[in-house]
Amino acid sequence: MAITCPRCGRQYDITLFEFGRRLVCECGEVIAAEGSFPPTGESEKTNATPENIEQAKLVARQKMERLRRAVDRVCSLILISDYPEIDIEVEKARVRQLAEELCPDRMDLYDMIYESRFRRLWEQFRSSPEQSDSYDLWRERM
Repeated sequence: MAITCPRCGRQYDITLFEFGRRLVCECGEVIAAEGSFPPTGESEKTNATPENIEQAKLVARQKMERLRRAVDRVCSLILISDYPEIDIEVEKARVRQLAEELCPDRMDLYDMIYESRFRRLWEQFRSSPEQSDSYDLWRERM
């Protein structure tokens, strides 16, 4: 479900408005989910009732929980297993595919958050001492 900016018509995902958050649209309009939700007169068009809104939030939370579990699995494989690198790369590809299915419009966030996390964990816990001496450099500075 999406919230539409009354000024320009740009749509935003309902989950962005959890906990009373407000957004500033690219056109400058401040959008809030509180009060008239959706804007007055649109409830007939979109069939947005409080029950439908809660259902949309629940579905979004379930999608994110499913993705979180898959990401946690890859992180644990990097941290506490002796899986070969190729098998972890296969698992990472599966997580990426899942993210594309669940939220295709947010893949830039996936790359920024999860791919960098996987890379950091690999460097921190799987790289040999010859490849990464960042810890030693940090200790020398202290």
